[in-house]
Amino acid sequence: MSLREWLIAIGTLVIIVIVVDGIRRMHRARKESMAISSGMGADELKESPLDDEYNPELPNGGARIVSRGNLEERGYVTRDTSEPDGYDDDVEPETGWGAIDDEPEEPVQTRVQSRPEQPREFAEPEPVVEPEPEPAPEPQPEVRQPSRPVKEQEPPVVTSEVEEDTARREPVKPRGNQPLAGANRPEAREVLVINVLSRSGEEFSGPVLKKLFEACGLEHGDMDIYHRHEGSDTTTPVQFSVANAVEPGTFRPQDMPGMKTPGISFFMSLPGPSNAMQAFEFMLETAQTVVRNMGGELKDERRSVMTPQTIEHCRQRIREFERKQRSHRA
Repeated sequence: MSLREWLIAIGTLVIIVIVVDGIRRMHRARKESMAISSGMGADELKESPLDDEYNPELPNGGARIVSRGNLEERGYVTRDTSEPDGYDDDVEPETGWGAIDDEPEEPVQTRVQSRPEQPREFAEPEPVVEPEPEPAPEPQPEVRQPSRPVKEQEPPVVTSEVEEDTARREPVKPRGNQPLAGANRPEAREVLVINVLSRSGEEFSGPVLKKLFEACGLEHGDMDIYHRHEGSDTTTPVQFSVANAVEPGTFRPQDMPGMKTPGISFFMSLPGPSNAMQAFEFMLETAQTVVRNMGGELKDERRSVMTPQTIEHCRQRIREFERKQRSHRA
């Protein structure tokens, strides 16, 4: 064989060796990758909770006190069956009402490297000259002023807009054809509920509740519960109503002096008020007035604490309902 043939044979052999070594390295890397993935639990991905069929049940805070279904069963709210096509009957509450906010991140501690102190040049201390003591002042005779009785400061009276609106109303002369309060409520498509529950071992007193209801403009009427209208005339639209959280949910006038209840339920139905957002704010302020004067806690229809996020979500439901109303009119 000539030198050229030897060089071609050697070159071909080198190329074959390089290709074989590359294939060997690829197989080795793939085996190592599969081993690492198996060690990290990749074989159990089929049982991951991220599967499409995995649907955990979120906590709802316990049984509902008063919801739209309870109101419909009691007859306080009439369901509207003549809704136009394409209209969503209920706006489902978003998950996460009263959800715990994200925990704040832990502060990052940074280390500051201290620099070595530089040697200081100390000067000789100056002599300290002590001042001469001053003569003590002569004692003055104590003059006692006559004591005055201290007047106890009364706590400020806190009023809400709903109470001020009630105080501005002009009384209406009773008429024979005047309807009962709450009798002109239309059929409901959306219902907002605020529960006020007393603390453990306590109950709300009937006479105090009656006084607070009347101070906030509520009037006893249809279905033996209290209602608030936009005006003192019961022909004006109903803003909201309040019922007893205990069955059968009524407030009978003859039972109010001795009545006690662990909770009450405010509810507002849409459509109804001409100014739905103001009606909701008045309902919220009335519930807060009960809490401020009698204690207790604000709860939503799922018995969760009424947080600022929950209140803002209710406002968003009102805006969405009004937007759909405008779109259907157009």
